[in-house]
Order: sequence, then structure tokens, then C-alpha cells
Amino acid sequence: MENFRRWRQSTRKAAANRFIFVGNAVPQNASPPAEYDRQKFCDNEIVSSKYTALNFLPKNLFEQFRRIANFYFLCIAIIQIVSDSPTSPITSILPLIFVVVVTAVKQGYEDFLRHRNDRQVNEQLIDVVRNGELQKVKSKDIHVGDVLRIEEDDSFPCDLVLLASSYAEGKCYLTTANLDGETNYKMKSCPKLTRDFNDPEKMDRLRAHIQYQQPTVNLYQFVGTLTVYSTRVAPEDSSELLASSDTDGGVASLGLDNLLLRGARLKDTDFVYGCAVYTGQDTKLGLNSLLTNNKFSTVEKSMNYFLLAFLVLLIFEIALCTIQKYAKQPYLADAFYLGELPPTSFGGVMQDLASFLIIFNYVIPISLYVTLEMQKFLGTIFFVWDDDLYCPVADERAVCNTSDLNEELGQVEYLLTDKTGTLTENCMEFRQCSIGGTKYIEEDCVLMRATDNSATSLERVEEFSAEVEDFLITLALCHTVTITGNNKRKKKLRASRTEIIPGMENTAFQFHRGDYDYQASSPDEKALAEACQRLDMVYCGETNDICRVLFQGQERLYSRLHVLEFDSDRKRMSVILQFPDDSIWLLCKGAESAILPRCDFGPVSETESHIKDYAMMGLRTLAIAVRPLSAEDYEEISFQLDQAHQALTDREKKVSEVCDLIESHMTLLGATGVEDQLQDGVPETLESLRAAGIKVWVLTGDKLETAVNIAHSCGHFKRGTELLILSDPEKTEETLENLEKKIIDTRDRHFGMVVDGQCLAVALKQHRDRFSQIARHCEAVVCCRMSPIQKAEVVKLVKGFPGKPITAAIGDGANDVSMIQEAHIGLGLMGKEGRQAVRCADFAFARFRFLRKVLLVHGHWYYWRVSSLVQYFFYKNIAFITPVVFFTIHSAYSTQPVYDPYFLTFYNILFTSLPILIYGLFEQNFTAPQLLEHLHLYKDITKNALMSWGQFFKWNLLGVWHSIVVYFGCLLLWQSDPAFFDSGITLDYWSFGTLIYHAVIFIVSIKLAIESRYWTALFIFSILISVIGFIGLTFLYSGVVFNALDNEQMLFVYVTVLSTGSAWLFTLFSIVTALLPDFIVAVWETYSVGGGVLVNKRHTPGQIVRKKLDRTYSLLSQSRLGKFVISKKRGSSSSERPQPTSYETRRTSNLQTHRETCTESIGQTPCEGPLEV
Repeated sequence: MENFRRWRQSTRKAAANRFIFVGNAVPQNASPPAEYDRQKFCDNEIVSSKYTALNFLPKNLFEQFRRIANFYFLCIAIIQIVSDSPTSPITSILPLIFVVVVTAVKQGYEDFLRHRNDRQVNEQLIDVVRNGELQKVKSKDIHVGDVLRIEEDDSFPCDLVLLASSYAEGKCYLTTANLDGETNYKMKSCPKLTRDFNDPEKMDRLRAHIQYQQPTVNLYQFVGTLTVYSTRVAPEDSSELLASSDTDGGVASLGLDNLLLRGARLKDTDFVYGCAVYTGQDTKLGLNSLLTNNKFSTVEKSMNYFLLAFLVLLIFEIALCTIQKYAKQPYLADAFYLGELPPTSFGGVMQDLASFLIIFNYVIPISLYVTLEMQKFLGTIFFVWDDDLYCPVADERAVCNTSDLNEELGQVEYLLTDKTGTLTENCMEFRQCSIGGTKYIEEDCVLMRATDNSATSLERVEEFSAEVEDFLITLALCHTVTITGNNKRKKKLRASRTEIIPGMENTAFQFHRGDYDYQASSPDEKALAEACQRLDMVYCGETNDICRVLFQGQERLYSRLHVLEFDSDRKRMSVILQFPDDSIWLLCKGAESAILPRCDFGPVSETESHIKDYAMMGLRTLAIAVRPLSAEDYEEISFQLDQAHQALTDREKKVSEVCDLIESHMTLLGATGVEDQLQDGVPETLESLRAAGIKVWVLTGDKLETAVNIAHSCGHFKRGTELLILSDPEKTEETLENLEKKIIDTRDRHFGMVVDGQCLAVALKQHRDRFSQIARHCEAVVCCRMSPIQKAEVVKLVKGFPGKPITAAIGDGANDVSMIQEAHIGLGLMGKEGRQAVRCADFAFARFRFLRKVLLVHGHWYYWRVSSLVQYFFYKNIAFITPVVFFTIHSAYSTQPVYDPYFLTFYNILFTSLPILIYGLFEQNFTAPQLLEHLHLYKDITKNALMSWGQFFKWNLLGVWHSIVVYFGCLLLWQSDPAFFDSGITLDYWSFGTLIYHAVIFIVSIKLAIESRYWTALFIFSILISVIGFIGLTFLYSGVVFNALDNEQMLFVYVTVLSTGSAWLFTLFSIVTALLPDFIVAVWETYSVGGGVLVNKRHTPGQIVRKKLDRTYSLLSQSRLGKFVISKKRGSSSSERPQPTSYETRRTSNLQTHRETCTESIGQTPCEGPLEV
């Protein structure tokens, strides 16, 4: 973020716009602005790494010691060095070094990989036009103003303004998967003034300057102008700026259509020439990479509170022991063996405080952070490897972009989901349309006319009427669809083959009928273009702004004059075309709310009624309108558009105002209905999540009726749900009051809520608390007509509910990124709207139904493992260090540790670290089938149940009990100074501490085995290797004198202790006595908590839900299989056509099942849900 702040400061000081010369060639008579020489641009070197060879050590150490635990142990080590420490400083320094080194190696390796990737990008050779020829230049040496040549399939090294391409019309195709995740082709075009400069020699003669805005993070905004100087006179002699009417020069506006972004890849174009305008960190990709969103898990927050509690406990113990030492000091005056006691002084008190701090500090688990990071990182591998989350159709496995939030998957209380592409397939199919107030249906590539308003009686359209032809022409031309070049080459080959087949009818058309592969910015546009192709109105592409259409084998040419791009504010797009008869027309399509009010002619009321019918069937709708333009109108419109496009300030606003003027007084032709089918398993998944206690909100851009119908179809609104509708923005306050009163009066009802986007904006701004209160009482919520920023606002609203519930947001498109990043957990779906949602999400997978296992299984396991790991770390340190406190009391607060420094050093980092790590990777308190069958188990762990203060005290009180058993049991063994051997030899102080430590290692290891519900061979092996390794290393440590370790006092101590039967009997006694309460608690939790899942074989709530699901959704299954027999009357002179299968079955069943339900729901009467068959 430091780089981001520096960039913000630099932009504040910079000029309003940038001014550069193309190719950095300054014409002799050019007059650049005064700030031209003061402009400073960053280089094109990409630096994504955090460290360099020089700053790695200091910077990494600084970042690591910002952690409280690391800084705490550093302070302890320093105190041990500078004071008269009762233990060796190595007991704190060695574990600290271990943790720091492991973390540094991990972060250093990750940064090494970033350096390697940066080097590959920066050392890439790029063709740059210099002195009339192409020179190979390293990517990092590119400067603003350089003219670059990019070949097909190469990515752009910086942000470029397109100047020329291999296409004569100056267009090119590219993909922006690395930027916004969109995998479809996008078309860019160059200004007409420079499209002929398509080789190095010509480009070297080009003299022009570009004035454009300073760098911005907005991927979808670029404003600038290109000024071309005359080239009729040699540049070295003069430089003359011509008027816009001169063909040798002029001024052209630059926008997003002319900008090639770094990271995008050139496709289906041999080469392009572009001028570098943003380099390095100033590129849009570079600026967006600076904006990070850090998320912290609930467990991590609770862990910090627990650490704070342990620090308070530590301070209390130190203060109490220091006070007690000086309070008991007079009683030691008669102890002649202690000699003369030193006088009380400030220095002595401080020394005692430091000594107590040193011997008690091990209550803080130093290796907790590094073990937790390793557990989370390794745990994500199993998420990716899960075959149940693999989609064979898309050939995609699950993706985990961060390991910091694994356990949050088990804490979700609200799921906010997109609809299109998330609940549905986002595979659009054209189904119906309304033309001239009459309904039409496509069946098997044939257009059928409805003879009644219900569309149950159909007749075949043998010949297109003028209004049908006009409608299809509008659909075939009003878009930004492109055709890939590979398919064009295939068409030429297929054409030559089809033309020689005798008897082939309409050969000019037939080879086109199914050959074109369209690429579009939205699935709706592609579906409409393909529908036109099936109905013999084939769009064949565009060359030099000439659009070619084949209608029943006849070629028609249309000149494209202007394209008014779609934007979320206008909710429509238009094209201005010159028809073959030289007439000029505006063709417009968009949301009916944005089209119908602007139509003065046409069947508005009939079309609006048909649109509502389509919405009730769950179809996505678009309205289609046209407007004729006279030559004078077009000249005025063209002038206004050019002026708006050349504006450097408020360009979007000015263009939108002009578009509003143009797109008015239109004639309505009709509307389209496109179907987007539900994904498999969506109803079952939603019902499972509901049974698990997760509330689901659907956020969609569809209209209200469509959203309600889909909500019923997918089971989001259950039978008996009473819908609360908020759809009139002018009556928002009144409606909210009525809804609140209804909820208070009828608390026993199940409520669902439907909110329109405009009403939501008013509610969030003026009635936020009341709206929040109403929404909390609803079991299911649907928000329709939502913009991307509104989705994020809704997530923020839910996060602010009482109790601060954990939210998850799931979506598949770039418009879902804002809510994915706002939610506690972001889930991306690998859909057809690109991969930006996948890149920005914390977890990603291919199908919505996978969410069931992701949350209910992986989420449950992750949370159980992490919470148990954290609690176990605090527990084992309590069990380990509390005997030191007890010994301090019995040693007259002498600050003498009971353990040898060797034991203090390796307890956390060696002897008890491996079993808990294996536990954290493989533990399963319930199997996956049990978790999917007993759905209430998920709800039992939400609200951070396993990290509550009650659980914290349970674990640590058991740890205190274990320390009491071990210490006082050992003390009883030593109390009478008994002989441990037949020879009468007794054991000393070091043997006392060694036996306590020996028992603690056994107890904490077996305690973990008791806590585990899933014993694996690897888990048992980890416990055995830890215990055996402890015994072996301690034998070695006490059997050989190491001068560096100063272990003479431990010579043969451990060997002697273990050679006595008393020590082994004590070990067995302490294990049984200490762990008996743990065993009882574990048995009770296993067989009682969670409804007795392991022993209750009767029908559980989960089984009941499954049985209900099987019955409730049998209708949907039969419908998909086409088992319903539906008859229709058809009036047509043609031969009888085969009965349709998939669509007619679905459409009719939708009508029979949901029409009455949704009609009642929209009228705010109780909805009875799907009819049972």
C-alpha cells in the first residue's frame, strides 16, 4: 500500500492530462504545453517482489517482529542476556530463531518465484519502431511514446493506443482474461487517421501527439485525443496541423475502444502497431494490483484475545510471586544454609521481576503461528485434490487463492449469490419473441406463430412478413458480435465443397447455416445472433464498417456509422446504420424499463404484457426498437457525438446525454425471451444450506418477475412462504412500515422478501435500520435489478446485522467482484463470464452444487481442525508451565526453574509439534457422508462455537488439572526422600523435574489421541515418533556431556530415572488419573453433542430433509427427462412436425406449476409454491 500512497501523491502533483508525441518524434513547429518538459513517467520494469538481496534480511525481520508473539520472545531473549537469568538465553533464542528462519525461508522462496517471474517479463524482447525499422528492445526499456509492434498471440507489455493493424479497416481482436477474466474476444479499432500507417517506414514518418488523462485504476475508462500533423511536407522542413476536414491530418477522439491494456493478448490478428501511453506501475493492471483487501478469520481474532488473556495471566503470576517472595522473606532469616539475605532494593526487585518473567514466559506458545500457517497451507492441497469438486465437463478443479480463511468456510451464516451463471447455466437459448403484438416461438429452427395469447396453439410461419423481417434484421445487426478468423477460413473450404454438390438448394446460404462461431460480450447477444442464423438471417461479419447479412441466400450490405455502447446507466445499446436503399436507421435494444418509455409508436401495451408473461416463465427479456433518421438529423447527431467523444473532461456524461437525445421517439418492434436453465443440483443445494442454518440472498440484475419465478423454480422460496414485495421507490417508507407491521402481527408465518434495485437504493440511504430489521426476519431474500456496487452495499448491510454474522458471496462474473471482495469469504464460480471472479475470490470451483460439500464438509473440517489446534497449543503450554509455578511456591519463590534448559527449548518446536500438525491436516470429527446427512451439525459449530471462552476455559482447566496431577503426584513420591533403588540411593532435584517433564510429554500426546475422532496410521505414527524421539534424544542428552550445552548436571539423570520401577508406575498413574476427566468429556461430546449422530440410527432431521427433497423435486426431474405428455393444436398447411421435447415441456410445466403461485406472490398474498403431481 505504500506504493499506492506514493502513486496517489504523484498524481495530485501531476498535470490534469498527459501530453506525448507519437514515437517521441517532436515536429519542428509543434507547440507542446508548458508542462511537457516537466512530465515524468515511470519506467516499464515490473516489480511484484517484496524484497531485494540487500533489504531482505532487515525488511523481513522487521515484518516478522511486528507480530506480538515474535516481539515478545525477542524481548524475553534480550532480558535473559542482560540480566542474571535463571535459565540460559538459548531456551528463548533457539525457538525464536527456528520460527523466524522457517518463516523467512518460506517468504524468501515465494519472493524468489516472484523475482523469476518478473525477470521473464522484463527481459522479454519487444519490437519497437526506431529510425524506420524494428528494433528488439527489452520490455523494461520501453518508454512512454514508443511505437510497438505486437504479433498474434503475444501479450501487450504496457498500455497502448492502437494506431494500425494487419486489417485494412484498422481493427484487432484480443482477450482480456488476465485483466477482467473475460475469455471472449473483444474488438478494438484504431483512429481512421492512422490506420494506413501499417509498416515501420510509414510509422516512422507519422507525426502526431496524444493528449490523455492521467493514470486511473478504472479498467473501463480512458479519455484522450489524437492530433495528426500533415505528412505532405517532410517533417524536417515543416510541421503543419491541418483542419479536421483535410485528409492528411486532423483530430480524433480516443476512448476505451482504442486502448490495448497490458496483460491482454492479441488474437486472430497478424500484428498491430500501438503507442505506449502508460508503462510499469502506471498501467491499469499495475494500479489494480496495488489494491488489496486483507481479510482475517474469526479464529485468528479469537486467538489474539486468548493471547491477551495469557499475557494478563503471566503478568498476574509475576506480580503475585514477586509480592509473595518479599512477604515470605522474613521467615527465611533462620535458614542458616541460605546465608545472609540481601537487602531489598529497586534493582533487586527488577531482577526478580525479570527472572519470574523468564521462567514463566513459556506459557505463550511461540510455535503457534508457524504451525498454524503450515497447517492452513498444506490443508488447501486436499481442497484442490478433492475429486468431488472436479468438473469433468469444464475440466476444472477447485482453486484456493488464499489459505488464511480456510476455517471461515465453517462459519457462514449468510450466503449472497448471483443468479445468472451461478444458479443458472449462463447458456442462453432463444425461445420466444413478441413481434408487432404477436407471440412467436422457435421450434427446431422454425418460427411458429401463436394463434392465442397463451401460446398453446401454434402455426408454422411459412413466409416472413415485413414486420418479422425488420425484427430479425434488427437482431442480426444491433450488437457488437464478432466472428473468429479460424472459422472464416473453414467457411471458405466448406463453401467450395457445398457448391459442387448437385441438387443442393440455396447453396449460397446452406454452407453458412451452422458454420459461424460468434463471439460476444454477453451470452444474450450471442444467443440472439445464433437464433437469427437458425432463422435464415445470418450475420456474416463486418469489413471496413460494412456489415454483411445473408437472408435466405441473398446478400445484403449495411454501412455501420456509429455504435452507442451499452452501459449500466442507460441499460441499452444502439447502432446507427445506412441501409442498402441509403436510408439511415437507429437500431436499439435493452431493458424494457429503458426502452418502452422512449417509444412513441408500436404495440407498447401488448409487448409489455408479453414481457411480463416471459418473465413469469423465467425468461430473460429485451425490448427492440428502431428510429428512422434523416440526413440532416444524422449530420447533427454525428457532430454532437464527435464533440462529446473529443471532450477530455466528463466525456461519459456528455456522451450519455447525446445518446439520450438520439434514443428517443422510437418505434417499438417487439421483445425477445431468452432462457437460462438452472444448474443441476441447485434446489438440493439451497435446501441443504437452509437446513444447515445458512440464510441465502439472491442478488440479480434481472427484472422482478423473472427473479421471483427463478426463486420459486430453484426452491429458494418454499411452499407457504409469504412474499414481502418492495418495488415502488416513491412509496418505500410507506411500504416498509406496512411490511414491518405485517411481520409483527403474524410472527408464525415464513416470510420471503423481494426488493427492486431502485427501492433498495432508497431504503439503504434513508431507512437502513428498518429495512435491515425486516430483512433479518425473512428466510429468503431476492434483490433484483442490482448494480455491482449495490451488491457490495447489500453485503455490507448484512455484515452489520446484530451479532456480526459471517457472510459468503458467490458469483461468476466481473460484476460480482465487488460483493466477493466485500464479503468475509469470496467464492468464485468458473462460469462463462470470464475468470475475474475466480481470480478475486478466496475459493473457486466450477459448479454451484459443489458449494454443499465446500461448506458443509470442508468448512466443518477446517474449522474443527484449526480451532482444536489453537486450543491444544494453549492447553499443552498450561500443562507444561504450571508445574514451574507450583515449584516456585515450594522453593520459596527462588526463581529456580524445575526444568532443564534443554526441555524448555525443545518442548514446543520438537517434542509436541508433529502430532498436532498431522491432526490439523487429517482430523475428521464426522465423516463426509455423516456431515451431508446430518445437516444440523454445521449449525452447531457456527458463531465460533469451538473458540468460545467456555471452550477456552474447558481446555485450560483440564491443562491445570493435568499439571496438578503430575506435579503433586511427583511431589508425593519425593516427599519422604525415599530410596528408589535397593542400594538405598535417592533421586535429586534434576530427577524430580525430569520425571515431571517425562509425564507431561506422555499426557499431552495421549490427550491429543483422545481428542481425535479419526485415527490414521500417520497420526498414530506421529505420536509414537514424537514420544520415542523424546526418549531417544533425552537419553543422548543425559548420556554425553556437551560443553556447549553445559549439561553436566544432567549426566545419566534420565537413564537413572527410567531404570526405577517407581518412575514407570508414577507415569502410568499420572496418565490414568490426569486423562480420566478428558476421556469422560470426550465420550460425552462424541455420543451426546450433535444429536448423538454416531449412535442414533433412527430418522434424523437430515434424513427427513432428504426424503422431502426427493419428493419435492421429483417433478423437476421428470420435467428434465421429458416424461410429461403435453398436446397442442397446430394450424399449418405444412406437414406435421415432430413434437418438441426439452423446451415445450419446461415451458408448459413452468406455466402449470408457477404461474398462479407467482401471480399471488407479486400481489403480496400467500404463495403456496409448486403444485404437487
